[in-house]
Amino acid sequence: NPEWMWGFDHLEDQTEYFGGYHSYISCNYNSTVIRTYPKAINSLLYNQISPTDVRASMWVRTPTAANTVIPPGGVRVPFLNQKFRLPGVPSTSAMGDVPYMRAAEMYLIEAEAKVRLGDNAGAATVLSALIKTRDANYVTSTKTGTALLDEILLHRRIELWGEGHRFLDLKRTNAPLNRNGANHIASVVLLYDVAPGDVRWEFLIPRREINSNTAIVQNPL
Repeated sequence: NPEWMWGFDHLEDQTEYFGGYHSYISCNYNSTVIRTYPKAINSLLYNQISPTDVRASMWVRTPTAANTVIPPGGVRVPFLNQKFRLPGVPSTSAMGDVPYMRAAEMYLIEAEAKVRLGDNAGAATVLSALIKTRDANYVTSTKTGTALLDEILLHRRIELWGEGHRFLDLKRTNAPLNRNGANHIASVVLLYDVAPGDVRWEFLIPRREINSNTAIVQNPL
């Protein structure tokens, strides 16, 4: 993809099978986890995507055999992921390239930086330059301040879904994790709310590091 700036090129002699990223995120690799618990977008997030936005087609609100690809014996759940798809139906290979950095992210970073610096007009212009390539009907935002920042962060969630940004975005913006009222499976989701500053946002320091330096204080459990 010419929009990619940096990514992981999965070579044929480096097949990872069930250790590969696409063994878990793709819609059609023939693995137990994808057949049983396929990935889906948060329904509250999906409902904020304009129907004229091409990105809406990367997930399917009401999936059927005609509009989605899944492995044999797999289940279809509402808001089913179709963004990550491997060759073949089903795919017998977990090989798939992984994006690390895309041009779209640069637009979103610039727009966020501008609005945080008080340049609302500049932020709206940069955001519009990106979103109009996804949605021809998009109208340049007239929002300012926090409202404009929220719109930028919304498009960041939509654009970069499944690419590994959400956890760090929540941490750097000091935002809470909130999974309430969406399409999460209660038997799978252990946490619906994690407040900013909660100790669970921090990983524990490896014991080897603590053993090597007694001055290190372990992060709280």
